Amino acid sequence: MIRKIISGGQEGVERAALDAALKLNIAHGGWVPYWREEEDRALTRTYRLQSMRHGNFVLAALQNILDSDGVLIISHGEPSGNSALNRRLAEKHRHPWIYIDLDRVSAFDAARQIEAWIADHGVEVLNVTGPTKSRRFDLYKSTLEILETVFQLVLVEPRRYEYNPLAPAVTGTENRLAAFISLPRSVAEAVEILMDKLTFQERSRIANMGRSRLASLSPSLGMYIKNEFRMWKGNDPLMDDCRLLSDFDDEEPAAVIIRELWKHLQDSDQVLRVVK
Repeated sequence: MIRKIISGGQEGVERAALDAALKLNIAHGGWVPYWREEEDRALTRTYRLQSMRHGNFVLAALQNILDSDGVLIISHGEPSGNSALNRRLAEKHRHPWIYIDLDRVSAFDAARQIEAWIADHGVEVLNVTGPTKSRRFDLYKSTLEILETVFQLVLVEPRRYEYNPLAPAVTGTENRLAAFISLPRSVAEAVEILMDKLTFQERSRIANMGRSRLASLSPSLGMYIKNEFRMWKGNDPLMDDCRLLSDFDDEEPAAVIIRELWKHLQDSDQVLRVVK
């Protein structure tokens, strides 16, 4: 589980990472050269960045790497500039790192790769870096969306992080078969599964949302629902039930499930209510 996000605060990827931390209420920070604080004190105060009195960008980047459990680099094409620097430093100091090439993967596939990497390496303090701009991508927007999706995936898959040494080994075929058998065939079953998978914190956050804000969950929880419940292909009973409960003809099936989950949470004792 990510407990802190750090970066050097540069525009683009690094700034998006810090804004994602603020939005998701995750601790944040990082190191910058001293002259960055002199240039923009609001930047360092807003993102809790520390200035390195006798350092430059390279030393600040290195300290951010050393203070983290792993380095996430988001860019496109062959790493260059800041991306290449951080990769070299991470390799030199034998620090876990992952490079996301947006030329090769979609935002959601990138989030899945990052979530798996975080789990594999036990990353709690995540250092995020990359270019400031790109001609082909809005790197700020892409990074923000990817990190929000990563956070949602971590929350809805808490069992990924549980290890039971006494559990018998299972084959990939057995895993796929078990997953298929357990697929929900109705919206009610889908809601029941989500209630089990979501953390208390996440259930509470959804329960306290206004109905009009549920659409904000579509890029993350909605995508998870589509993939895990096989709503692309092979789960016709669930799709049919979603159509029966939809508010309008073209409503996304995942949005129907999210709305029914929200309704269920309104009467649930498994959430923390915010008194207004």
